[in-house]
Amino acid sequence: MKKMVIVYDDSKKAVGRVKTILGEKTFGEMILKRQSMFDRTKEIIKDNGDVKIIRVSDLESFDPSGIAADTIFMHIPASSAVVSSDGFELLIDKSLYAKGDFAIGCSGKMHGAVLKNRDSYVRFLDEYKNQGTIDFMGGDVIETNIFVDLSDYDELLMFISGGFDARYFNSLQGDTYTVTKRSSDKRKMKKEYWYYWLLPEAMKNWMVMPYDYKEAEDWASYTMERMPMTDIAVRWTHGAVDDGELRKILDKIFYFFNHRSKKKVTKEEYSKIQSSLYIEKLNERIEDLKKLPEYALLDQMIKIGTDFGSIDEIVKFYKDLYVKVLKTVKLPLVSVIGHGDVFFANMLYSKELNLLRLIDPKGALKEEDLWTDPYYDIAKLSHSICGNYDFFNTGSYTINFNRKMKFELDVHTDNSKAKEIFQEYLEKSGYDYRLVRLYESSLFLSMLPLHIDNPHKVFAFILNAIIILKEIEKNVR
Repeated sequence: MKKMVIVYDDSKKAVGRVKTILGEKTFGEMILKRQSMFDRTKEIIKDNGDVKIIRVSDLESFDPSGIAADTIFMHIPASSAVVSSDGFELLIDKSLYAKGDFAIGCSGKMHGAVLKNRDSYVRFLDEYKNQGTIDFMGGDVIETNIFVDLSDYDELLMFISGGFDARYFNSLQGDTYTVTKRSSDKRKMKKEYWYYWLLPEAMKNWMVMPYDYKEAEDWASYTMERMPMTDIAVRWTHGAVDDGELRKILDKIFYFFNHRSKKKVTKEEYSKIQSSLYIEKLNERIEDLKKLPEYALLDQMIKIGTDFGSIDEIVKFYKDLYVKVLKTVKLPLVSVIGHGDVFFANMLYSKELNLLRLIDPKGALKEEDLWTDPYYDIAKLSHSICGNYDFFNTGSYTINFNRKMKFELDVHTDNSKAKEIFQEYLEKSGYDYRLVRLYESSLFLSMLPLHIDNPHKVFAFILNAIIILKEIEKNVR
């Protein structure tokens, strides 16, 4: 059997509108579902002795002369994302037995080329570097439907939203104009759907309208318009949101925060809301965590690699700070209509239109379910900006042992300037930064049992919560 080398051409960066999503990253570096596009492609190709993949970041310095002369070459630009592993295996089989060179076509575009030997590939490569496209290929074209062109803004948006990293009980389906969300958690689907229709009219324009609610024995679903923009988390984690754009986003979302419906409540009512959100929920979630089989190992890791002897000690540290911080903050006795999950992955934003829409609310089945503490949505936003939540979801972090034999969390970003900007907006709107971050730490701790499908990330959340709590401790002494 002949050998094949697949040249994964990752030499080109995004331009134009696509660059507003990927920033300075190449297409192969794009992250989706905690995995780079190159790693996803390599996984699909199943690199082995007969079929080998080579990632090329600089075509000018790439020299195939060391590869056997009778090797078959497949050249695939990284912007051509493979969306069908079965289809790609079939394409490889055709390539191994083809008698001549051919181009690979999909939806009227050329997505690659197959060359029967090294000499043919060298000639192709010289012409490809001069032309910049595969359109010049003469002869045969094999048509397939297994690629998406990530260099096309609309196709990129479709690809990202189709691969949305929804919770394990959710699935998203749709077409060019609509997205249908379906889940086995019927109560959650109903709450998300009715939330919109219970909102005051003045707040509905901030949301994407749901319609066509359906319910079966094992699932429920609703449909929304597919918006021509991506969520902020995708662009944020690719470094495509600069300080100026962050300010525009915060202008919009803080306008929402400052103008949403509010009502006065008694001190007792306010305390009850606080306790429910930041104490009772945390207690319940920690108990849920302790019931999981993964908890025993997490407990050992806390004891071995942190300054705490158990998860209970971390929670006590939080509760002690909770009491101290609240003594220093004067809170307005009001309740607001909240979204319940305002973080970057639930915020759709168009830079060109300066248009912001919120999706996936916590939900409500009756009007009183809409009301919450004003700080809750702010803390959710903080765990994207200050707490790096979206970077955990993309796997852009590492956990190491430091010289003191303690676990050390390294998130692959520098959010110091973003934190400064966020603090400016908090101050202008009358929110206490320490209290926001305190509540944010409770969110990370409360999420632990919900993300147990990835125990590594759960432990990263624990380390991150400790970092936040220690930062707060320095500011309340």
